[in-house]
Amino acid sequence: MKTTTLLLNSMLALALAGIGNVYAAEEAQVQTREEIRAQHREETAGMTAEQREEYRLQKQTEMTAEQRAALRAEKQKAKAEQRKNKAANKQGSGNGAMLRDGSGAGSQRGSQGGMGMGR
Repeated sequence: MKTTTLLLNSMLALALAGIGNVYAAEEAQVQTREEIRAQHREETAGMTAEQREEYRLQKQTEMTAEQRAALRAEKQKAKAEQRKNKAANKQGSGNGAMLRDGSGAGSQRGSQGGMGMGR
Protein backbone atom coordinates (compact mmCIF):
# COMPACT_ATOMS: atom_id res chain seq x y z
CA MET A 1 0.00 0.00 0.00
CA LYS A 2 2.81 2.37 0.79
CA THR A 3 4.45 1.83 -2.60
CA THR A 4 1.15 2.55 -4.35
CA THR A 5 0.65 5.73 -2.38
CA LEU A 6 4.26 6.76 -3.03
CA LEU A 7 3.85 6.07 -6.75
CA LEU A 8 0.58 8.03 -6.97
CA ASN A 9 2.00 10.96 -5.01
CA SER A 10 5.08 11.15 -7.23
CA MET A 11 2.90 11.03 -10.36
CA LEU A 12 0.74 13.81 -8.93
CA ALA A 13 3.81 15.91 -8.14
CA LEU A 14 5.15 15.46 -11.67
CA ALA A 15 1.79 16.38 -13.20
CA LEU A 16 1.53 19.50 -11.06
CA ALA A 17 5.08 20.51 -11.96
CA GLY A 18 4.29 20.08 -15.66
CA ILE A 19 1.10 22.13 -15.42
CA GLY A 20 2.89 24.81 -13.41
CA ASN A 21 5.53 25.17 -16.12
CA VAL A 22 2.86 25.56 -18.78
CA TYR A 23 1.19 28.36 -16.82
CA ALA A 24 4.52 29.99 -16.02
CA ALA A 25 5.38 30.13 -19.74
CA GLU A 26 2.34 32.33 -20.35
CA GLU A 27 3.50 35.79 -19.37
CA ALA A 28 1.71 39.04 -20.01
CA GLN A 29 3.18 40.90 -22.95
CA VAL A 30 3.76 44.52 -22.00
CA GLN A 31 4.25 47.01 -24.79
CA THR A 32 6.14 50.24 -24.44
CA ARG A 33 4.34 53.55 -24.72
CA GLU A 34 5.87 54.21 -28.14
CA GLU A 35 4.71 50.83 -29.49
CA ILE A 36 1.19 51.46 -28.23
CA ARG A 37 1.10 54.94 -29.77
CA ALA A 38 2.37 53.65 -33.13
CA GLN A 39 -0.25 50.89 -33.11
CA HIS A 40 -2.94 53.39 -32.16
CA ARG A 41 -1.98 55.78 -34.98
CA GLU A 42 -1.99 52.91 -37.43
CA GLU A 43 -5.42 51.65 -36.37
CA THR A 44 -7.09 55.08 -36.15
CA ALA A 45 -5.71 56.61 -39.35
CA GLY A 46 -9.04 56.70 -41.21
CA MET A 47 -11.41 57.21 -38.28
CA THR A 48 -13.53 60.20 -37.38
CA ALA A 49 -13.15 61.92 -34.00
CA GLU A 50 -16.14 60.05 -32.54
CA GLN A 51 -14.81 56.71 -33.78
CA ARG A 52 -11.38 57.46 -32.29
CA GLU A 53 -12.90 58.29 -28.91
CA GLU A 54 -14.91 55.07 -28.96
CA TYR A 55 -11.78 53.13 -29.92
CA ARG A 56 -9.81 54.74 -27.08
CA LEU A 57 -12.44 53.82 -24.51
CA GLN A 58 -12.57 50.25 -25.81
CA LYS A 59 -8.78 49.86 -25.58
CA GLN A 60 -8.74 51.22 -22.04
CA THR A 61 -11.28 48.62 -20.92
CA GLU A 62 -9.26 45.82 -22.56
CA MET A 63 -6.03 46.77 -20.77
CA THR A 64 -4.83 44.45 -18.03
CA ALA A 65 -3.72 45.64 -14.62
CA GLU A 66 -0.12 44.68 -15.45
CA GLN A 67 -0.19 46.79 -18.60
CA ARG A 68 -1.60 49.77 -16.72
CA ALA A 69 1.04 49.40 -14.00
CA ALA A 70 3.84 49.17 -16.58
CA LEU A 71 2.62 52.28 -18.39
CA ARG A 72 2.26 54.15 -15.12
CA ALA A 73 5.80 53.20 -14.09
CA GLU A 74 7.17 54.24 -17.47
CA LYS A 75 5.37 57.58 -17.26
CA GLN A 76 6.72 58.23 -13.74
CA LYS A 77 10.21 57.35 -14.93
CA ALA A 78 9.93 59.82 -17.82
CA LYS A 79 8.65 62.56 -15.47
CA ALA A 80 11.53 61.94 -13.06
CA GLU A 81 13.97 62.20 -15.96
CA GLN A 82 12.39 65.48 -17.07
CA ARG A 83 12.61 66.89 -13.54
CA LYS A 84 16.24 65.82 -13.34
CA ASN A 85 17.03 67.50 -16.68
CA LYS A 86 15.14 70.63 -15.70
CA ALA A 87 17.04 70.87 -12.41
CA ALA A 88 20.35 70.38 -14.22
CA ASN A 89 19.48 73.09 -16.75
CA LYS A 90 18.37 75.45 -13.98
CA GLN A 91 21.70 75.18 -12.23
CA GLY A 92 23.62 76.25 -15.32
CA SER A 93 27.36 76.06 -14.90
CA GLY A 94 27.04 75.45 -11.20
CA ASN A 95 29.27 78.33 -10.02
CA GLY A 96 26.59 81.02 -10.02
CA ALA A 97 28.07 82.99 -12.90
CA MET A 98 25.76 84.25 -15.61
CA LEU A 99 26.50 82.91 -19.04
CA ARG A 100 26.95 85.38 -21.88
CA ASP A 101 24.48 84.98 -24.67
CA GLY A 102 25.68 87.84 -26.83
CA SER A 103 22.48 89.81 -26.44
CA GLY A 104 24.23 92.75 -24.85
CA ALA A 105 21.65 92.93 -22.09
CA GLY A 106 22.81 94.99 -19.17
CA SER A 107 24.36 98.40 -19.33
CA GLN A 108 23.30 99.85 -22.67
CA ARG A 109 23.51 103.50 -21.76
CA GLY A 110 27.11 104.01 -22.61
CA SER A 111 28.12 107.59 -23.23
CA GLN A 112 24.69 108.84 -24.22
CA GLY A 113 23.88 109.43 -20.61
CA GLY A 114 20.44 108.16 -19.97
CA MET A 115 17.21 106.74 -21.11
CA GLY A 116 16.62 107.79 -24.66
CA MET A 117 17.45 111.44 -24.08
CA GLY A 118 19.34 111.61 -27.27
CA ARG A 119 19.91 114.40 -29.73
